[in-house]
Amino acid sequence: METQLIKVSTVSKEVYEQLRSMISRGDIPPGHKMTIRTLAEKFGVSTMPVREAIRRLQAEGFLQVRDRSVVVPNRSLDEVRQIFFIRQQLETLAVEWAYYNFKVQDIERLKMILFEMDAEHIPSYDWHLLNRKFHLELYSKAQSAPLLQLIKNVWDTSAAYIHLFQEGGDSFEERQAQHYLMIKLLEEKNAADLMALVTQHLTDSFNRIKKEMDM
Repeated sequence: METQLIKVSTVSKEVYEQLRSMISRGDIPPGHKMTIRTLAEKFGVSTMPVREAIRRLQAEGFLQVRDRSVVVPNRSLDEVRQIFFIRQQLETLAVEWAYYNFKVQDIERLKMILFEMDAEHIPSYDWHLLNRKFHLELYSKAQSAPLLQLIKNVWDTSAAYIHLFQEGGDSFEERQAQHYLMIKLLEEKNAADLMALVTQHLTDSFNRIKKEMDM
C-alpha cells in the first residue's frame, strides 16, 4: 500500500508539471475547457493523479472547475493588470536585494543567456524560456528562496498571455535592448535605475498585452 501511494504521488507530480507548463506557454489557452477523463487519456494515466494535479493547479489559480469541466481562467484586463502590478512589486524588490551580490562571473552568465536569445530565427517558445531563465537568474541573487518562488508563481500566471500576445518581431528587439541595459546598470551598480528599468520592462509587456486584448 505504501509503495502504491508513492507511485501515484509521482505520477500526479508529473501530470501537474506537464499541465502547468502547457498552460503557462499557452498550449492550453485561456477559456479552453477540458474534462478529467480527456486529460487522463491524454497523459495515459488514471483519473486519480489527474484529479490531484488539478486540485494543486486550482489552488494556484491556473485552473477552475466548473460543473464537470476544467477550464483555464479567461482573465479580464483588470486581472492581468493586477498580475503585472504584483510582478513589479516582487521583481523590483528582488533587484533591490540582488544587485550588490553580483560578481563578474554572475554577470557573464547573464550575458551568455542573452547571446543565446540573440540567435537568428530562434523559435518564439525558446526565446521565452531563455527570457524566463535570464530574469530568474537575476532575481536568484536576492538569495531569498521564498521571494523567488513567489516570482515564479506570479510569472507563470501571466506567461500564457505573454505567449499569446507577444510573438516576436519588434517586441523581442525592444525587450532584448532593455536586457542589455540591465546588464550595464548591474555593472555600474546603479540600483535605482535598474529598479526603474525593471518596472518599465513590465509596464511595456503589459501595454502590449492590453493593446491586443482591447482589439
